[in-house]
Amino acid sequence: MRYVFLKITFAGAFVLLQASTGLGCTCGPLVSVLDEYERSQVVIIARLVSVEKASAKDKEEHWFGVRASRFVVEKVYKGAVRAGDTLVFGQGNGVDCMWALAESQIGQQSLVYLNVPAAGSDWRASACGRSHHRAKDAIEDLLYLDKMDQVRGKTRVSGRYLPDTKDVKVAGRKMRIVGESETYETLTGEKGVFEIYDLPPGIYRLEPELDSGQIIDVNFVWFSNGAIREQSTETSVAFTLKPQKHVSVGLRIRLKDAKPVPPQ
Repeated sequence: MRYVFLKITFAGAFVLLQASTGLGCTCGPLVSVLDEYERSQVVIIARLVSVEKASAKDKEEHWFGVRASRFVVEKVYKGAVRAGDTLVFGQGNGVDCMWALAESQIGQQSLVYLNVPAAGSDWRASACGRSHHRAKDAIEDLLYLDKMDQVRGKTRVSGRYLPDTKDVKVAGRKMRIVGESETYETLTGEKGVFEIYDLPPGIYRLEPELDSGQIIDVNFVWFSNGAIREQSTETSVAFTLKPQKHVSVGLRIRLKDAKPVPPQ
């Protein structure tokens, strides 16, 4: 299996995707978990159970030699599907920004945001947006989805603290959210993910805890809706929080004198 970089643009971030060619696709801005949930018809956790291989004649026309993939639904957050249902997914081609799955991924559990396909068509999972090949890595999403009944209608600020070196502590980092009249604090948890609910609507500045010499890499910070980029700096990011809405912020952290490294 070969890996290449496909430039998938969402607010300046780069993503490493499995691919067999250098073709790329361009995505729109990343959205919050709430916005992705609301615009999707189906939101599920499903497990890849098998792939349909292309014939020897057609193998080169299909990434990883796969024509389609079969998922079994394990948990439903939204939509007219049930646990135990089997869904057939079409294979992406690198240009259409759809998932291209390999046989080696069989058994993997995924979080998928979907729209219902036309009758007779396969399901299609987008490489843009918030779908995750590995559900266990979708912590920011699952923290909300698993307790929607308790927090529905509340504002939310969430995101992830992402240092560019592996030896930097990401859990337990203090996140200060400074508003016009009050300051709030929360801590990062597993894999640097943080969230806080029920802040009043308004303009805020997020100030992450930084070690000596660390800065926010402004070239690789991505926001959902609400970002105020012209007011963001190497030590804080600014955003507007609207009533009953969410804002998601990905903070890429690096040493001030270090060469920027695209996130993977």
